[in-house]
Amino acid sequence: MRKKWLVLILLIIGLGVTSAFILHSYKNFKVQQGFVPIPLSFDPYTSVSSYDWNGNLVSIQGGFVKGKISENSNRESLLLRSLSPTPLITFKSETEKSCNVRLENVNPAQIKTNDSIGNLETIDPHTIAFTVDLQANQPKTIQFELTTDENPEVIMLGDNRNGYGTFSQIIDQINSIKPAFVVDNGDLVYGGEPNRYRLFYETISKLQVPLYTTLGNHDIRENGLPIYTGLFGPAYYSFDYLQNHFIFLDSSRGWAEKTAISPEQYRWLESDLQKAQGKRIFVVSHIPPTDPRSNVTPNTYPESPKTSTLQNIMNKLSGTSNIDHAFNDKDESKKFEDLMTKYKVDTVFLSHIHSFYSFVKGNVRYVITGGAGAELLSKGSEYHYIRVHITEEENYLEIVELPSPPNQIIDRYWAAAQLFISSTYKEYSSLVVAIGIFIALIVAWILWVLRQQWWPFLKKLGRWIYEVIRLSILKYKEIVRGK
Repeated sequence: MRKKWLVLILLIIGLGVTSAFILHSYKNFKVQQGFVPIPLSFDPYTSVSSYDWNGNLVSIQGGFVKGKISENSNRESLLLRSLSPTPLITFKSETEKSCNVRLENVNPAQIKTNDSIGNLETIDPHTIAFTVDLQANQPKTIQFELTTDENPEVIMLGDNRNGYGTFSQIIDQINSIKPAFVVDNGDLVYGGEPNRYRLFYETISKLQVPLYTTLGNHDIRENGLPIYTGLFGPAYYSFDYLQNHFIFLDSSRGWAEKTAISPEQYRWLESDLQKAQGKRIFVVSHIPPTDPRSNVTPNTYPESPKTSTLQNIMNKLSGTSNIDHAFNDKDESKKFEDLMTKYKVDTVFLSHIHSFYSFVKGNVRYVITGGAGAELLSKGSEYHYIRVHITEEENYLEIVELPSPPNQIIDRYWAAAQLFISSTYKEYSSLVVAIGIFIALIVAWILWVLRQQWWPFLKKLGRWIYEVIRLSILKYKEIVRGK
């Protein structure tokens, strides 16, 4: 009997060790081999990020210094990520040296520079590498620009979360469209765990155009904010593109807290809006200041929910439930909308609600696009993304729909259940397999221990089934022969 319990204990220990190893790998996501992240340093007022790299001050305007990559024992590259179609990189060194640089989130096929970099190399569809030779005390500046068509377009999408299949289809379509860039306005992941960010990072790795993102409420769950900033940079920033100005805001805490946007961010926002006057202004954020749907109930998450436990769970899962998905503080909603009107913002792009809505308030157009892959639990909502066609006179939207669940509530909940099951397996596949093997071994062990109780019965049952089949065959032959 002791041997049986010893076997069980060893099985449990084996599962524990396996799970610990798997969970360790989930919690230690690295961008690539040899990559060492650098703590984020970014000034949103100037859009500049700087880093002192062995006596060489490297600054990028319209981007941030992401980390260092050790390619071998003698070669190290500095990895920068672009947050603008026109990043400007400056080098200042007190000594003569060569610097190896990688710039990601660009389209190598559409990038040009004012400096003739003869060693420009394409690393992947969204990363270039080059070497800069510096002279002592002679700063060097390199301006990158995005070459565009006469009528450029931008893709807007949001709430892809754990809808990996739909999101992958969208990326494939984007690569065939070849827009100037893509904007994802939040809820990149279902939860902020490293393995979920790893899957998102792997999914967008095949994207062939720049991607600019902002934070959603799901992205900061499970302490996801540090992972986001390490991968995609500051929570709020802005850039110019042609005669347009794009502003990216962080409203991610507006679902679980009373205030969506911090006072510090509001000060920066008004300053940025003032500087952008005379340009067409687009604002990108996640949580809408006002929910355009009728008959919504107040969001009670900042306080104590008064609804049933089951309903609370469903409301948490659903991006299209009847809970008010706007700012919790209606005074803040008015403050935000008044700012948009005061500074003549053209369009505010939002998500958070898993559907499409477009409405005008205070002479400002508000567009909600939350159909990039997350569950659809309301009628009339479809998976989609938006093609924003930009001309000198105007911008107009083209909605592209993808295959979606049937427009019945029961079908939508069934589709949502399938989505969560498949995404859980994708996100924790090794752990799911390990647990499945462990359960199978436990069941096999229990059956073996209790074999003296069930084996005789099973033998009798087998004998009975055999006799029934044998007699049935004999009876069949007798009846057939009798005919």
